[in-house]
Amino acid sequence: MFSELTILLKEFIINHGFLGVFFGSIIEEIIAPIPSSAVIMVSSIFIMDNYQISLQSLGRLILYIALPAASGVTLGSLLFYGIVYRIGKPFVDRWGKYLGLSWEQVEKTEEKYSKHNLMELSIFTARALPIVPSILLSAFCGFIKYDIKKFILLTFFGTLVKAFVMGFIAWQFGSLYNQIESKFAISEEIMIIGLIILIIAFSIYKKYKTRK
Repeated sequence: MFSELTILLKEFIINHGFLGVFFGSIIEEIIAPIPSSAVIMVSSIFIMDNYQISLQSLGRLILYIALPAASGVTLGSLLFYGIVYRIGKPFVDRWGKYLGLSWEQVEKTEEKYSKHNLMELSIFTARALPIVPSILLSAFCGFIKYDIKKFILLTFFGTLVKAFVMGFIAWQFGSLYNQIESKFAISEEIMIIGLIILIIAFSIYKKYKTRK
């Protein structure tokens, strides 16, 4: 599947350049089965091919890959942020009692972390790391109704860091990018499954505790 995706991305990026990176990043963000950073790594190999490390080539990496990728991911992330922003509170009000969760608890948790800037640091770090599922992060921010301006800024600059680092790795070690990206894809899947298991376990625990 990944090899077929690589071929499609290669053709798209070759035909459209940095616009291909931008639109590819939007699609990558919206379609969950596409591994995070796939567009960044594939585009870096072809756009940065035959370039040696220099200030000029690093500027090219930022201009043609990091900036359009960060812009595309930021724009694409708003879809899941907006959807969960709308349904988050109604969902908790209706089903929260079965999960041992109330909207007041959600607000208190968000307020607690926001006071010490831990939320901003956590979101930025999660965006900058290639193994954190982007969709879950966008959904979480929408769920707690995190300030949209901060969400956009943290998503953009966090993804900018990730895009630059991942782009540089793919540029310098292109022959290994399939293995690297496959490992990141597996890590994302494991994290998603793990979070689902934790949510189910927490729900069961809360029900058991309430009955006691």
